[in-house]
Amino acid sequence: MDAKKVGKAIKVLRSRIGYTQHDLADVLGVTDKAVSKWERGLSVPDIAIITQLSLILNCDVDNLLEGNITFLEKSWQGLLVIDENNQNIFSGMMVYSKPLVYFLLSYFMLAGICSIYVKCSEKDKKFINMEIGDGSKFGLSILYIQDICELNPSNTMIVFDNPFIYGPNLTKYFQRAMGQQNKITVLTVYKGKGGNRCSVDFDNHKLLKINQEGKWYCVPVYFVTDYCLGDLHKLQSLDEMLMGHRVYAEPMGNGMIEYSVNTEEDVYQTAGFIRYLENMMGNKIYDLKEIAKKRNLIRG
Repeated sequence: MDAKKVGKAIKVLRSRIGYTQHDLADVLGVTDKAVSKWERGLSVPDIAIITQLSLILNCDVDNLLEGNITFLEKSWQGLLVIDENNQNIFSGMMVYSKPLVYFLLSYFMLAGICSIYVKCSEKDKKFINMEIGDGSKFGLSILYIQDICELNPSNTMIVFDNPFIYGPNLTKYFQRAMGQQNKITVLTVYKGKGGNRCSVDFDNHKLLKINQEGKWYCVPVYFVTDYCLGDLHKLQSLDEMLMGHRVYAEPMGNGMIEYSVNTEEDVYQTAGFIRYLENMMGNKIYDLKEIAKKRNLIRG
């Protein structure tokens, strides 16, 4: 561990959320002298508070301890694509205790992205407006578009096909994908039994190739840099993208769960899973208000 790199990362991330050294010290229950020593590379945070610190700074623990904040080098925006579903699954479908759109917006929040564009039907737009408004109560800015061409050519995290993603260190994988330069990066999860995702493998440079016998599935979460965004006039399937672009993998580790919530059975199974987890852990899962508070997107 490079104490100076860690210190520099803490200082940049602290300034990003508008905290003084005293503010950060007060929240963590340490002295501002301790924070000053971290930022000067004279010491590093105690392991007992590193998780809390990473949440406050909206940075994954591993990235923080590596001093890796390359995901901050560019300004990112989000694009949420909600397509009409012939199974009557839409953004307001209740999954245990919260609407489906809560899960979808949570992924952007966990990546530290607050400016989100939504491409959806009028039915979804009406529900999201009623439930979330402009997003400000969760520290978000939500705007609607009819076509991807309306987006500014910026670095964009794209979420589509109603994915449910659960597992450790989601923020790490999101932010590492955001740290890639001039690439289209797709999250991948190790293939277990079943599943209907596109099967792929990748080489030592993480360059993707479709392989029906591949060991990985692609997750419908893309990270597209401004270098590539202009070529994507519409959201394409992965095999179409691979024909005209070099697409790279960000493989997620063991213990990750991912599938699309596109049928009533998917909703039922997901609700049961969430109910079990929340009862066992005593915490709410993918609750926008809780995430916004923990990630300092809102105060109080």
